[in-house]
Amino acid sequence: MKEFIEIWDLIVRSNTFNFVLLVAIFCFLFKKINVSQVITKLQQDIINTIESVKKSKDLAGEKLSQAKDSVKNLDKDIQAQIHQAEATAKSISDSIFNNAEKRIEIINGNVDKTIATEEKSLSAKLTEKAAAAAVAIAKNHIINTLKNRPDLHDKYIGESIQELDRIQL
Repeated sequence: MKEFIEIWDLIVRSNTFNFVLLVAIFCFLFKKINVSQVITKLQQDIINTIESVKKSKDLAGEKLSQAKDSVKNLDKDIQAQIHQAEATAKSISDSIFNNAEKRIEIINGNVDKTIATEEKSLSAKLTEKAAAAAVAIAKNHIINTLKNRPDLHDKYIGESIQELDRIQL
């Protein structure tokens, strides 16, 4: 039995035995786990990932091409927009200038009308004051004349009565 134990000890310590045991364990695990299905699934996942990457690469290439095309005419587009902005600004400034000139003309016209109205108002006031002064002077003159010549008083009263009778007819 001692020999058997020595042989058994020699077998257990040998690399060949360990290798055979390892292969047996792997075979048992491969049958239990179904490695071929796992490998097939991993292979399909890798294929899907590669296709997805190819599609992403193609899409990125298209976007890069579009970006290059859009940047190609960027200077011309910027210049066109600058020219358009300058034209719009000139148009707006011309419009503002024309509107300002029209408003100035309207204001000048209003000022002229206001001055003319004030002149007429002042003229009417001066005429009214001059007429009032003339009436006051005429009244004083009549009163002084009637005081100096009382005979004219009766004559003027008579003439006034005759005028009133003629107006009533």
